[in-house]
Amino acid sequence: MRKLRKFICVFLSVLVVCMSMGTVAFANDEHTEHDICHPNPVIGTTGTFNAVNYNVQGYPEFNYDEPNGRDVWGDSITIGRKLNSLNYDIVAIQEDFNYDMYLRNAMTNYPNRLDSDNKVAVRHQSNHSGGAPLGDGLNIFSRYFMYNDDRVSWEKSSGFLGEGGDSKTYKGIEVTTIELAKGYYLDIYNIHADEDIDENSVKVRQAQFTQLANYIMKHSVYDENTGTYDHAVLVTGDFSANIHTEDDTVSDKLVSNLLEAAHLNDAWAVMSIENIKEDPENYDEYYRYARRTDMTPDMSFGHYDSVERFCYASGNGIKISCTDFKYSEICDDTGRSLSDHHAAFADFSWEIVEQVQDIGHDHNGEDTTQEQSFLIKFLNYIASIFRAIGMFFQDYKNWFNRG
Repeated sequence: MRKLRKFICVFLSVLVVCMSMGTVAFANDEHTEHDICHPNPVIGTTGTFNAVNYNVQGYPEFNYDEPNGRDVWGDSITIGRKLNSLNYDIVAIQEDFNYDMYLRNAMTNYPNRLDSDNKVAVRHQSNHSGGAPLGDGLNIFSRYFMYNDDRVSWEKSSGFLGEGGDSKTYKGIEVTTIELAKGYYLDIYNIHADEDIDENSVKVRQAQFTQLANYIMKHSVYDENTGTYDHAVLVTGDFSANIHTEDDTVSDKLVSNLLEAAHLNDAWAVMSIENIKEDPENYDEYYRYARRTDMTPDMSFGHYDSVERFCYASGNGIKISCTDFKYSEICDDTGRSLSDHHAAFADFSWEIVEQVQDIGHDHNGEDTTQEQSFLIKFLNYIASIFRAIGMFFQDYKNWFNRG
């Protein structure tokens, strides 16, 4: 009877997931601190911002009534409250799927402002793309105005029942733009790369980092002649990859396929590796570090060169520098970790180093997520149903085998 009850619960949940694509907006007439950025910036104008990146482990789970089970619903509420209390300028999250509404309701420091027609006039949070398996689990909250929220799926992914099961959802890239000072912009990329360490997953991650590098170069407009971006760049998310594995025979090639390819610095490396700290664009030091042989057990997940990252580049006449970086657990009041990931925290400073005129970008403040044709939507919907069915049978098989 207990197995039958679980079977029915999972089946009904899958049906609900397939039919739901929720979006939540909040009305608030008050300005947040960064609604008005530096109005008349000149060369030498400086400022700071901070950011937190967190994989919230928001996949649906149906074993909360079992020993060691997890109440994802309740944890999502607590995570939202914890992130809100931190009050960081930028919050990027991954695996924010079916419980987004509960997490988002607690994020009261990041309210969208609505106009008289109840439409978003000023955006401080991205639209939710939907629960698993329809959504990508990526969301950004910002105390700055957010412009032009876009999403791009990975061209390649690996595994449905195995290899990390990444093909069950639409992982990929989310990008939005904020204005640090009047006319000076920062493009924020939030990603979730394929997981697992099998050979196919590693090859797929290599391709994803190459896709991301190419997308950044095009979207933020990198000028090969001047070696600068038209917008400053901040890339964060769950990379499922480490710098210290770069020189392995089978490696994600995080440095060569992304950091060096897209002319990015890595916040953890800049703050942790002395020679890179002195010269952030010295990629030879990234490779030298990858060849080190003194890795010890205390250099473990969540504490040392972990998969949550902040990568960045200057541009648009504004110089970006990392001033602090750390990994830390986010726990409930009992000390229990709220996710299977640590959060990454970073502080940045910026300085205007030249007067520029931003061109070639649309900053209309609207949500310009690409509109898909009816045929593409229909085909994606059919694919999502098969993904949901696959999730259902996989989970039920696991529970059945556990007895």
